[in-house]
Amino acid sequence: MATARTWIAACRPKTLVAAVAPIALGGAVVVAQAGGPGLWAEPGFIFLILSCLGFALCVQVACNFANDLGDARRGADTAARVGPRRAVSAGDITPAAMRRGIWVACLLALVLGAPVASLSPWLLVAGLLAIACALGYTLGPFPLAYRGLGDVFVVGCFGVQATVLTAWAVCTAFEEPGCDSLAMPWVAALLAGLGLGLLADNILVANNARDYETDRAVDKRTTVVRFGRGFARRLHGFNTVVGLGCLALVFGWAPLALLPLGLWHHLGFRRARQPVDFLPFLGRAAGLMLLATVLCVTATCLGWVPAGTLWLR
Repeated sequence: MATARTWIAACRPKTLVAAVAPIALGGAVVVAQAGGPGLWAEPGFIFLILSCLGFALCVQVACNFANDLGDARRGADTAARVGPRRAVSAGDITPAAMRRGIWVACLLALVLGAPVASLSPWLLVAGLLAIACALGYTLGPFPLAYRGLGDVFVVGCFGVQATVLTAWAVCTAFEEPGCDSLAMPWVAALLAGLGLGLLADNILVANNARDYETDRAVDKRTTVVRFGRGFARRLHGFNTVVGLGCLALVFGWAPLALLPLGLWHHLGFRRARQPVDFLPFLGRAAGLMLLATVLCVTATCLGWVPAGTLWLR
């Protein structure tokens, strides 16, 4: 029987920043761009953010469980693979138990996200779509990760979708009677989500560059398998510069303070050659994403977001 430590490892805790960051950023976009500076002290705002966060974390865990199961089924996680131990392929968790774990994570996501889903049928549909995409990343008849669509999935779901839906949920909640109406800052939310999604994609780029040989052997057609590690290096640089640039358009100069660190990471990534060389860059990409989120939220709290960015409403 799998231990609690095994299940925690299967959740891939280091990847959970990809779920936390867009929720925090979505709330910051509303505060900075939609005329809601007093929202930080509103219990209703905090409750909605926590609901969105619980949903996002459970969906991320369900995605990680599905990825573990799907890669084990298709033979992608072999002994030749470099990286953290995978539970199903290593025999630590049975496929049946992992399927139950996926169901539990999905049900928890629905329960924790219910307050947000109750605000609008469209938010409910969007939440169900997010779960479907998370499971379809490596499972089902058309696994996205095996068709070169993993990068699109990460940018779209863990960047744009999560950020925009969080901002939309807050604005929808405050449109109700007795609340001060907030205008949904669509352009700002989309740009912030895109920037964060590009930074999040560097986690996947590093992962796929590491697994290039083993993915190619099982016909897992990631973008790195399709176009090579040279493409991964160019994509890593593009994601870093454009991602921070998009955040700067919304939150001002603060995210650009991380550009030297991002370029230093990128230079190291360009020098990586062997699978083991790419291992540190998963954590570094997650760290850069987290730091960018902290800076954007801090800039919002301290009123550093310049008035010139309000055209993004």
